[in-house]
Amino acid sequence: MTNLGQQRNKYLLKNTVIFSIGNFGTKIISFFLVPLYTNILTTREYGTVDLIYTIGMVLVPLLTLNIGESIMRFALDKDADCDKIMSTGITILIFGAIIGLLILPIANLFESVSNYSIYIYLYTLTLAFSQIFLCYLRGKEFLLKYSIGNIIQSLTIAIFNIIFLIGMKKGIEGYLMAYILANVCTGLYGFWAGKVNLVIKKYSIDIELSKNMIKYSVVLIPNSFMWWIMNSSDRMMVSAMISVTANGVYAVAYKIPTLLSTITTIFNQAWSYSAIREDESEDKEEYNNRVYENLVTIVIVVATGLLMIMKPFLSVYVGKEYYTAWHYVPYLIVGFVFMTLGSFIATSYTVHKDSMGFLISGTVGAIINLILNFILIPMMGVSGAAFATCISYFGVFVYRIKDTQKYIKLRVFKRKQICGYALLILSAMTCYLDNCIGQTLLVIEFICIILLNKEFVKGMLKIIFKIKTN
Repeated sequence: MTNLGQQRNKYLLKNTVIFSIGNFGTKIISFFLVPLYTNILTTREYGTVDLIYTIGMVLVPLLTLNIGESIMRFALDKDADCDKIMSTGITILIFGAIIGLLILPIANLFESVSNYSIYIYLYTLTLAFSQIFLCYLRGKEFLLKYSIGNIIQSLTIAIFNIIFLIGMKKGIEGYLMAYILANVCTGLYGFWAGKVNLVIKKYSIDIELSKNMIKYSVVLIPNSFMWWIMNSSDRMMVSAMISVTANGVYAVAYKIPTLLSTITTIFNQAWSYSAIREDESEDKEEYNNRVYENLVTIVIVVATGLLMIMKPFLSVYVGKEYYTAWHYVPYLIVGFVFMTLGSFIATSYTVHKDSMGFLISGTVGAIINLILNFILIPMMGVSGAAFATCISYFGVFVYRIKDTQKYIKLRVFKRKQICGYALLILSAMTCYLDNCIGQTLLVIEFICIILLNKEFVKGMLKIIFKIKTN
C-alpha cells in the first residue's frame, strides 16, 4: 500500500473510531432503555411520545433555518472564521426561541397533543440548543468532544428516565422531561467544549457570510421536511388512519433497523471528512468506488444477520404486546440498506455544497412515500407504511446514483452487489415463514451472504486478529 493510501486509511479509520465511541455509547444506552419504555408505557402512551418526538424533529429545522448544517459545513473550509460562523448560529437560535412560542397556541388546537404543548416547545427549543453546539464541535473537527457530547445526551436521558418513569412514575410527562433536561445538559456541554463564551465576547455578524450560510441551510429545510416524511410521517398517518396504539408497536419496529443504521451512520459521518479532503486528488473516483464496494458488503452482511436473529431477539427484548412489531421489520431493514447507500452517495452534495441535490432527492422520496402511504395503509395496515418507507428509500438511492454522476461515477450495480441485494430481499421474504423451516432458511441465506463475500470477511478477520495480537 502506498504512503498516500496509508494516510487515507489512517485518517478514515481514526474518524470512524472516534464516531464509534459516541454512537455505540449512545446506542448501547438506548438499547437498554427500550425494555424500560415497553414495560412501563402502554402502546398508546409510547405512540403519543413518539408522535411528540416526531413533531419536534420537524420543528427544529424550521425554527433554526437548519443553521446547524451550515455551521458544520462552513467551519470545515480552510479559511473559515469560526467566530463569525457561530455568531450567526447564536443569533438565529435566539430568534428561533422567540418565534417558537407560537407552538403553544398551535399545539392546543390538536387534541392528541394539547395537554403537552409546553413540553413540545421546551423539547424543540432544547433540542435545537444542543444540536447547534454539537454541530459547531463537528465543524471545528473536535470529533472526540462531539462523540462525548452524544454519550452525555444518551446517559442523561437514561438517568432522568429512571428517575421520572421508575422513581416518580410520571408517565408521558416524565419521558418528555427526561429528554428536555438531557438536551439542556448536552447543550451546556457543547457550549463549554466549543468555548462558545469566547465567541460571544468577539460576537460579530458578517452579513455576506450569514447570507451564504442561510442560503445553504434554508434549502435544506424542505430537504429535512422531505426526510421527515420518509422517516416519520408514516407514524403520524398510522396514528391517524389506524390508531396511536398501532403506532406504538410500529415505533418499536424501527428500533431493529436502527441497529444497522448505527454502524453505517458512524462510517458515513467519518467518510464525509475524507470525501472533502480527497476532492482534489487525482484518483478520487477509484478511491470512492473501493470504499463504496466495502460499504455495500458490510450493510448487506449486517442486514441479513439482523433478519436472521430478529424474532428470537424481539421475544426477549420487548414486552409481549410489542412482539408483533417483527411483521414490519423486514421492509424497514431493506429500506435502511438503501438509505445508507444513498447517504454515502450524497456525500458529493456535501463536498460541493449542493443543497439543491439534497432537496430534490429528498422530494422524490417524500412524494413516493406519501402516495404509497395513502394507497397502502388502508390496504395493508401498518405493513403498508413500512413498505412505503422501503420503496421511498430505494427511490432516493436511484435518483442520487444518476444525479451525482456529474461529480463522480460510482459502480453501483456490479454482479456481486446485485447477488447480495437478491439474497437480502430473499431473506426479508423468508422472515414471513414463521416456523422452524423459515428460521433455518434464514441461517442458510446468511451463510450464503458470507460465502459470497468471503474474501472481504477474511480480510476483516485478519485485521481484527492483527489488532488483538498487537
